Formats: sequence, structure tokens, C-alpha cells
Amino acid sequence: MALVPIKQLDGPGGYLRWKESVLLRLHTLGVARVLFEDRPAGDGGDAAAAKKWARDDAVCRGHVLASLSDRLLPDYARFAAAADLWRALARTYDVETRSAWRDRFHSFEFDEGAGDALLEQIAHAEALGAAAGLPDDHVADELCGKLPEIVGHAVLARSDPENGAGMGFVWEVARRAVTSGIEPEQLWKTPAMSDDDDHQDGFYIEGPKRPERSTGRRRNRDENELVARNCRRKV
Repeated sequence: MALVPIKQLDGPGGYLRWKESVLLRLHTLGVARVLFEDRPAGDGGDAAAAKKWARDDAVCRGHVLASLSDRLLPDYARFAAAADLWRALARTYDVETRSAWRDRFHSFEFDEGAGDALLEQIAHAEALGAAAGLPDDHVADELCGKLPEIVGHAVLARSDPENGAGMGFVWEVARRAVTSGIEPEQLWKTPAMSDDDDHQDGFYIEGPKRPERSTGRRRNRDENELVARNCRRKV
């Protein structure tokens, strides 16, 4: 079986891709277990297992070292066991804590643009929330305050007031808005921009706004909530 080439690790910038690529190779070779399981004792009937473990450990260590740049190799070649080598690399480069990811998630803001860019940004924001260990409904609720008004309104109208919104609702509504062909200037328009927008060929969802929930933006209207063009049926 041909192995996928791995770009050598030469610093923190490429660590995540390097890590996932190396794990893929080690799992393909069937030796990744030595990174996460305890070494067999090697006495009695476990002698054969211990011998195979030693072989797998050497193969695993060799592939990890081979994927390091010439600059990094001398710093890590001293580790005799693959698991020790792996942990040493992780403590050097895997330094993003949950609090750091949480800060990145809370500071995230959408760039106003076309719909396909919106979906990409939702995926990025969702990944930040997952890395921070935030619950799905918390991620969805916070994103509703940052999404375009027409998307955030529709998510809240679709969600259960007791259980909150979920990212499934966010994706469903956002994809429906994007596939409707809505123009960026309409996607990102807020009620404050025009008093006549609610009656133009545009964006409606039936049902009153839930007053107990807020998306963090100016959502103080009592008219029908907005949703993307051609999305006239309930979400």
C-alpha cells in the first residue's frame, strides 16, 4: 500500500497537519497502538507479544523521526521509545489550551460576503467552539448573535425555547439561505438599514419572535421574522 507523503515538521505552524498525517501513516502500518497502550511485560506467554511490541515501537519511532526536519531531528532523536518521542513533540507544539480556544471563539466575527464564504466561516467558528469544549447549543446561541439577521432570526424561530438552538438548526437555515441565491448585500442587511425591507420581495418566516431569546443584535421588531429569499415555508 502506497503511503501518503508527509511534509516534514519544522515548527509550530504546520504541527496539526503533521500530527494528523503521521497518525494516518502509523495507523495504516498498524503500529500506532504503541503511542497509547502500555508495553507488555514480556515474561511467560507474553514474550512473543513483547517482541512484536518492540518491533512496532521501533517502526513507529523511525517514521516519526523521519518526518522531522533536519533542524528538529537532533532535538528529538534522544527519545528511545515512540511514546516518549510523541509526548515530547506534543508538549512543544500542542500548546493551545481550552481557554485559548475559548477566547478565539468568543472573539470570532463573520466577514460580510457571499453565501459560500458564510458557510465556510460557520464551519470555522464551529470548530473553534468544539476545540474550546463548548456545548453545541452554546456555540449555536452565540453564533446567532453574529450571523446575518435573517439567519439568526430563523434559527431562533426554529429552535425549542427550552432546549435552545443547535448547530444543526444553524446549518439548515444558513444552507437554505445560501442556496436561495440571496445577494450579499441582502444577506447582511439589518432592519435598521431600511424601514421598507419587510415588505419587499424577500425574506419572511411565519410566526412571532420569541421575546425571551436574543441574538445580541437589534431584534426588537414585532413583525414576522426574516429569512432568506425563496424560503417561505417554515424552517
